[in-house]
Amino acid sequence: MTNENGSSVDLQQAGSYRQSWTLAYPAILTMISQTVMWTVDSAMVGHIGKTELAAVGLGGILVFTLYSFFIGLTSAVNTFVAQSFGAGKFRKCGMYLWQGLYVSLAAAALIYVVRAFAPQIVRLLGPDEPVQPLTTAYVHIRMLSAPFFLIYYTYSHFYRGIGDTKTPLKVLFAAHAVNFVGDYFLIFGKGPFPAMGVEGAAWATSLANLVAAAIFLALTFTRRMREKYGTLGQKRPRPEEIIRLFRIGLPVALHFFLDMGSFLVFSAYIGRMGTEELAVNQIAIQILALSFMPCQGFAIAATTLMGQYIGAGHPNLAQKSAYTTLKMGLFYAGFIALLCLTVPEHLVRIFNSDPTVVLLGRRVLYWAALFQAFDAVQFISSGALRGAGDTRVPMYIVLGAAWLMFLPLAYVFGTVLERGVVGAWAGATLYITATGVMMFLRLKTERWRRIRI
Repeated sequence: MTNENGSSVDLQQAGSYRQSWTLAYPAILTMISQTVMWTVDSAMVGHIGKTELAAVGLGGILVFTLYSFFIGLTSAVNTFVAQSFGAGKFRKCGMYLWQGLYVSLAAAALIYVVRAFAPQIVRLLGPDEPVQPLTTAYVHIRMLSAPFFLIYYTYSHFYRGIGDTKTPLKVLFAAHAVNFVGDYFLIFGKGPFPAMGVEGAAWATSLANLVAAAIFLALTFTRRMREKYGTLGQKRPRPEEIIRLFRIGLPVALHFFLDMGSFLVFSAYIGRMGTEELAVNQIAIQILALSFMPCQGFAIAATTLMGQYIGAGHPNLAQKSAYTTLKMGLFYAGFIALLCLTVPEHLVRIFNSDPTVVLLGRRVLYWAALFQAFDAVQFISSGALRGAGDTRVPMYIVLGAAWLMFLPLAYVFGTVLERGVVGAWAGATLYITATGVMMFLRLKTERWRRIRI
């Protein structure tokens, strides 16, 4: 069904579970498949040793913390494309894709500058001496693929903005196949390849990023993309539109970076407790990715539906869609909480069977079960707010909660009260709970209705 501007948003199914699920499930599968890729890396490396597992865990968080700023910046592509699509201005969608790609390439150049200081950054984080050179090697290789990683994310934002969440999923499946095969041959040294361990995991992931970017770039030249979205006729850099992307995307970039940055500092703090504790931290994050990454998929659906219905001039339908998606995310989070409560030891043993690691990991997962619902709420609520262009207040919420609540509480519970890694995760539970409540209250105020991008 189309509106008076020629938009193709579906007004009849607006706010229905079917519509939200149709858009969300490919995004959820995309996020789950990303989790699987990280899990495969960690599980394979973890069977070499806990030192290698700790290095991949810390290195992965460091790389993704840096990347998260630019992922957030280019997420504005989703907002602008969704609202342009909802208004029936299809060729503007292609224009915003290109502006996002220019931002991505500039970002990759900055990442290469930071890459030169990787050894100093790793030393500053302070893991055990055996962990440091492995972490540095992993980070150096992963950062080489920065342009491909950011190109992949920019295209993903574009496709989600036009309501196509299946294409990013198909591209990621192809990339994961490359990553899985690469892990097998490069980590353990199968066939003609030497055993590369941690470095092999990094090369496999980097090659997967290259494949994903190449497929997306090839799709730019397809007939549908050329004729409907003008992807070959909108290549000129437009400084005024890039500025608009920055205006909406910069708060999201800071939001993502501050959130991931707090977890990087948190992981560095855990790393100073010992290699076992850092390994437990990495395992907990990998297991919890089974929850927060699919919730990111629901958040993507909320962003797209909010943006499209606001662009089409139907804010009430945008709100209804956001709440429907939120209910679905809560149901899924409840399932993960149940797993953390009932089979925590089995989950931990997937990665490492060291008795100390298993014991500590089980206790951490008990705390994780408590914050699952609130984590889902904060992801999906902030995703809906992004679709409306409401990005500044969510940034302030994360800034205050992550740096004035999360890290101090983790230190108090972990060090002052001498509860170690389990106590630190108790502090994380309070932080995630508070962030979820505040993000939902922001959505509920409906101040996003007054925002114009």
